[in-house]
Amino acid sequence: MSEPESEKPFQVYEAFLSAGQVTFPRASELMEMRERGFGELRGRRLVLTPHEAFYLLEKGRITVEGKNKEKITFEELVRSLSSGQAEVWVKYLVYRDLRDRGYIVRECPVFDFEIHGKGPMRRYVYIVYEGGEADLKTLRKLLKRATLDKKDLILAVVDRRTDIVYYSLDFLKV
Repeated sequence: MSEPESEKPFQVYEAFLSAGQVTFPRASELMEMRERGFGELRGRRLVLTPHEAFYLLEKGRITVEGKNKEKITFEELVRSLSSGQAEVWVKYLVYRDLRDRGYIVRECPVFDFEIHGKGPMRRYVYIVYEGGEADLKTLRKLLKRATLDKKDLILAVVDRRTDIVYYSLDFLKV
């Protein structure tokens, strides 16, 4: 009798932190991670974004070693990769929530993220911080870009307690 799907052990991969990046240097580990929507290929290495590294380490899918072969904890990794960039943690919270909902999440130059999955439509995600500024000019520009790209624009509003509410922005009329 085979084990139920949820009880099968999963592969834990070894990643390395060097020069502010978390990477997988071995080609055998690249395909499974890429198929699951993680990382960017750079030569023979797979480089993770900070959000991907936080997520995989928090979920127990990777271990991360530093220069001296010491294991790096989740807190140490967050501190190392978000030093001087407070928005990295809030972006991670949105990233984690979207991944946990079953989406493949990629960083995007104009928007915060582009998400894939759950149907043919692709969506852009723009994070709005409660109490922060989300001016109408910026939202109009982002909506125009999303419309030209034939993608939905989703606003991820993060409140002071780090709760996340998603809104679809279809039109903006002032």
